[in-house]
Amino acid sequence: MSDSNVTRLKNLQTDPENLTESVACLWDDGERVFRVGVLGTGPGFMALLDVARNPLFLEFLPPVEILGVVRHGPGTQKVAYARSLNIPVYPSLRKLIHAHPEMNMVVDLTGERVVGHAVHDLLDTGVSIVDQDAAIFICGLHDMARANTRFSNDLDRQRHLLQAIIDEVREDIMLLDLDGNVVDMNRNVWRRTGKAKSELTGKPCWQVLTKRDGKPFCPEYDTACPLGETLRTRRKAEALVNRVSAGGRLLYYRVYSYPVFGRSGALTHVMMMHRDITARTHREQQLRQTEKLAVVGEMSTYLAHEIRNPLCAIGGFTRSLLRSSNLSEKEQEKIRIIAEETARLEGLLSSILNFARPGNMPVEEVDIATLIHGTTELMRIGYQQAGYSFTVAVEKDVPSVRGEAESIKQCLVNLIKNAMEAMPEGGDIEVVLDRRHDFVRLGVRDHGVGMDEEEQDKVFSPFYSTKPEGTGLGLAMIKKLVEEMGGHIDLRSSPGQGTALYLYFRPVLE
Repeated sequence: MSDSNVTRLKNLQTDPENLTESVACLWDDGERVFRVGVLGTGPGFMALLDVARNPLFLEFLPPVEILGVVRHGPGTQKVAYARSLNIPVYPSLRKLIHAHPEMNMVVDLTGERVVGHAVHDLLDTGVSIVDQDAAIFICGLHDMARANTRFSNDLDRQRHLLQAIIDEVREDIMLLDLDGNVVDMNRNVWRRTGKAKSELTGKPCWQVLTKRDGKPFCPEYDTACPLGETLRTRRKAEALVNRVSAGGRLLYYRVYSYPVFGRSGALTHVMMMHRDITARTHREQQLRQTEKLAVVGEMSTYLAHEIRNPLCAIGGFTRSLLRSSNLSEKEQEKIRIIAEETARLEGLLSSILNFARPGNMPVEEVDIATLIHGTTELMRIGYQQAGYSFTVAVEKDVPSVRGEAESIKQCLVNLIKNAMEAMPEGGDIEVVLDRRHDFVRLGVRDHGVGMDEEEQDKVFSPFYSTKPEGTGLGLAMIKKLVEEMGGHIDLRSSPGQGTALYLYFRPVLE
């Protein structure tokens, strides 16, 4: 054996890729086609015909063409089946050889040694002979290919079933590689983008995932994302994430990341799941708000008995001292400060008690359109010189609402004052009244600094305020009043884009 052949043999033994390539080359010899003559109809005959005519076997064998069948012994039904496939049937091997000189293989299925020797004598040296024992491998290959097809079909059905289940899941699900690129995703993800799934596959996840309004969920890769933690720790991670919609609504998401390991135990992929928990979070906030109100209610009883009486005494004695002529001017100034602070505390205490008092307001029919025109006109007269203008848009034929006129007016005035405080230099305040689904909607919008996600999350909490002199009860009181009238409140805000607050009231039904 030459040195080059020895080297080639060593490479085949040590390099599986070289070995695989050598095996594959057996079928690459000039696009070889087996042109087969079949002698007899013994075991393996039907499998051989199936191998020749079924395209699924092309994955395992070069093309096989059955040129003819030589009838030998019993097997009338098998011969008839061959004829139904337009395969010629010959009385002898000699006639088959004469009719098909291009034949390069004979499969002997007679199982008789005498016939086998005769076949060798008739054929050229360039024709391969496969006896019945060797044909067993054809049967095995036939059964293996059939099983492979069955398993592939089962796998396809399971894959389609799993994909259908994942597509019906409400959450966004993505399978990522270790670089954060999308390998697969469920229908929610790609349908919301308006693009085909194939267009998004292979892109970074932060370029694929969107919020409910179709806007990008992440403008760029976020290092605080659970994906990074899972890649570092190879463990499940999760996070609560806030986002603001294009309309300024605060959205809440729970983001999960799950490691996916290969057979060797190595991390191969990461599955990401995004769950929109906005509605659930709002319900939880409503429950917490109710619990806070219960605490405030209990505290107000204590305040009424333990603080209000001393405050009344302090206020009374302070006013009496102010009427005294025996005090110097500096002493009167100090007493005056005490009186002002006492009055401020009494006002704060009254606000707390009013906020905590159980709702028992009378529900009546309120002409809300007339109320809005009257209230905004009064605010225009009072604040126009301070640089504020009002744009009022009232939809035609807005029905009356169920509520209490003074409470609705109080809510509107407080919203307008909040809008003014958001624009200390003046500006336009928009007031809108229209119908939205089953409600009448009253909205006030400013063009001030707006609110970030953290502020929006706390804005309706009692005693939360960003103002130095604020009590933190303004918006909480508005929310309480509106809900007591059977409505609800909706906040939309973005930093630098202003704030809009919408109050929803139930219309009066005829």
